Amino acid sequence: MSNNQGPLSKALGILEKVLNFLSGGILVILVLIVFSNVLGRYVFHSSLAWAEEISRFMLIWMVFLGSIAAYVNNEHLGLDILTNAMPKRLAQIVAVVADLLVVYALYLLVSGGYTMTKESWDWLSPATAIPYGWVYLIVPFAGSIMIIQALAKAVQHVKLIFQTNN
Repeated sequence: MSNNQGPLSKALGILEKVLNFLSGGILVILVLIVFSNVLGRYVFHSSLAWAEEISRFMLIWMVFLGSIAAYVNNEHLGLDILTNAMPKRLAQIVAVVADLLVVYALYLLVSGGYTMTKESWDWLSPATAIPYGWVYLIVPFAGSIMIIQALAKAVQHVKLIFQTNN
């Protein structure tokens, strides 16, 4: 997160805390469900019919929520050997181009996720009868949040281009 405490930065900071809390909560519940199912299967010779399905859904949500947190904190894997060798201004221009490419890739993710979510509301999961639309709703949600963050990063990089120029 940037040191600039504008309204967008504050909102993203609050959102980051909420998403970290949700991810942690999902992880705890996921571990409890999987542990209970393993215990039931090997000790009581009976498993919970819904446990595998719910744990899979929770894992999907946790991955997407975690990807938002990783993107906000610049923790995704990146290759910066080339940009480290460039002059600062050129590296910032490349960063803006990269940010815009990320926005485009996330747009494709959001639009595909929206379509997938919309088309799967009538498809029910076998063990829990949860519409798959609820499971896939995380895709456009996470992608939209990351688009906002990518645009904020692009604005920061553009500001750095002009600061480097002075």
